[in-house]
Amino acid sequence: MSFCWPVDVWAQLTGSEKLVPVVWNNGKVYFFQGGEYARYDIARDMADSDDGSGNAYPRPIRNNWPGLFEENMDAAVFWPAPPPGGAEIKTVAYFFKGNQFMRYDVDADRADAADGAGRAYPQPISLKWPGIWTDRVDAVVVWPVPRSGRTVAYFFRDDQYIRFDVKRHRADPGYPKPIAGNWPNFKFPDGVDGAVAWPTPFEGKTVVYFFKGNQYMRYDVDADRADDQSDGGLGYPAPVEGNWAGLLITAPGGTDVLAAFAQECDQAIGVSVPDFDVDSPLGTTVPTDHLTPATATYPDGTCDRPNVLNGKCDRGSRFRVLVNTPDAYVVAHARKMGLSPGQYGDVAVIQHNKVNGKTCFYQGALEEGFHLSHDGKVKAPSKGVGNPAFWMTPSQIVNSKFPCVSCHDNGPIIRSPYLAQISGPNQLPGAGDITFNSDPEPYSFVGADFASWKAYKVEVNDNLCNSCHRMGVNNVSNTGNVPSNGTALDLGIKATAPSQESKHPHSATSPIWMTPGQDTFDQATADAALEIKQCAEQFHAGSPLPNSPSCKITQFTTP
Repeated sequence: MSFCWPVDVWAQLTGSEKLVPVVWNNGKVYFFQGGEYARYDIARDMADSDDGSGNAYPRPIRNNWPGLFEENMDAAVFWPAPPPGGAEIKTVAYFFKGNQFMRYDVDADRADAADGAGRAYPQPISLKWPGIWTDRVDAVVVWPVPRSGRTVAYFFRDDQYIRFDVKRHRADPGYPKPIAGNWPNFKFPDGVDGAVAWPTPFEGKTVVYFFKGNQYMRYDVDADRADDQSDGGLGYPAPVEGNWAGLLITAPGGTDVLAAFAQECDQAIGVSVPDFDVDSPLGTTVPTDHLTPATATYPDGTCDRPNVLNGKCDRGSRFRVLVNTPDAYVVAHARKMGLSPGQYGDVAVIQHNKVNGKTCFYQGALEEGFHLSHDGKVKAPSKGVGNPAFWMTPSQIVNSKFPCVSCHDNGPIIRSPYLAQISGPNQLPGAGDITFNSDPEPYSFVGADFASWKAYKVEVNDNLCNSCHRMGVNNVSNTGNVPSNGTALDLGIKATAPSQESKHPHSATSPIWMTPGQDTFDQATADAALEIKQCAEQFHAGSPLPNSPSCKITQFTTP
C-alpha cells in the first residue's frame, strides 16, 4: 500500500493465484492464496515476517485456521454484525468457496462446526444470503461509510456487483448491476479478486483497495471515485509487489524477464497493464463496414477501412482503451484473423506516458504467418510470459520480423482510419488531433533490450506532410531485417496512394487516409509523401544524417 517502499523480492506469497484479503479486528489484514496465508500489519504498513513466536509467514491455512476451508477460497469478509436471527451474539467473519460458505467465530478463533439451528458448515450460499449469486462470489467488502444511512456490503462477481443491506441481511432490489458506469473511474471493470476497506485514513481520506491478479487500485470513498494516482505519484492500477511491502514475491525460479520488464514499465509510465478480456463489452469491435462480399472470410474481401498493417479486412478484431489518464494510457488491439470465437491471431498492447514519452510495447507470441491462436482472456504482462507462452519477451520482440519501432517511428500510435474510426470510450488516443505525434511530444523506449531502437524525423522544406505531424524513419527499417517500413518509407505512401489493398475505391464513405477531410486521391498530396520517402531513403544507420532544406533527418527519440 505504501508507494516508496523498496522492492523485497524474497518475502511472502508468490502472486501466482488470486489474493483473498480480509481485514481483522487485531490491526492486521490477512491475505489468503491457494493453501497459504500471509499477515499484513496496518500500523507498520508491511507484511509480518513471522507471528511473533518465530513461526514464519506464509503459513498453511490448515491447522492455523481451525475448521476453515484449507485452500483456494474465493472471498472473505469480516462482518460488522452478529449472525442474523438474533439467537447467536458473536463476532464473525465469512469465507466463501464455490457455492458454499463458512462462518468463523473470531473470539473462539475457529470456524463454526454448525449454526445455532444445528446445521453443519459449510453451507450453501443460497441458504443464508438472499439475493446473492448462489454458485460463486469473487469478492466482498463492507463499505466503510453508510449508504443512505445504512451499513452495506458489496458483493462482486465478474463484471457485476450487488449491494447488500447488513441490518436486513438481504440484497437490495435492482441488483446485480454492471461495475462499468456505476463505479466512477474504476480500473478493473471486468471484475476483481478481492477488496478490503482500510480501517484507518490514508493520505487524509477513507479508502478501499481492490485487487486483481498481482495488481491493485485505490477507491476514494469520500469522493466516490477511484484514484488515478497516490499523492506520491504512483499510478493505479499498480503492482502489489513493491507497494505492499513484503507481501509478494515472484514465482519460484526467479523473476520472469517479461514480468521484470513490465515492472520497469509501470514505474516509468505511472500506469499498469491490467488483465483484460478481449471479448468484454467494455471493448469495441473494429468496424468492417460494407464488407464485400458480405460473407467474406479472412483474408478475403474488401471494406471501407481495412487494417493497414496486413492490408486485410479483419472482421471481428477488437480494440480497447484499458487505461486513460491525463498523463498516460494503455491500449490493446486483438486481430481476429478469421479464428474461432474467443481466439485471436495477434494481441498487442501499447503503454505510453504523454508527459515523459516513455513507451512500452507488448506483443502476443507470434508464429510464422501470424497463425498462433491467443485466448481472449489475457493475463497482464506483469504476470510473465505464461505457460504455454502467451507473450513475447523483450528480446524476442527486438529480434523478431515485426519490431514495433519499424512501423511506430513517429510516435507510439499509428492513426490509420482502421482504428481512428472508433468513437466513444475506446476512441483512439489522439483521434481528431491532426497534430498528434508532432514536436515537442516526447517519445522513448523503456528497457535495456530496446535501447538500440532509434527514431528520426524526416523534414522537407514546405512539405505538406510536415505541416501537421512528424514523419519518421528508424534504424530498424532498411537494414535488411525489416526493409522499407515506417511512416516515411511506407505508410505515408499508402496513406496518399490512388488505391489501398482490400479497400473500396476512395469515396466519402471510404475516404483516403491522408489528408484529413480529403475523400479521394490528390496528386499533390501523393507527391508530398513521395518527397518525404525519397528523403528517408537517404538515411543509413551509422552514416551522417542529411541536413539541408530539401532533406533533413534528426533523431527525436531520447534514451
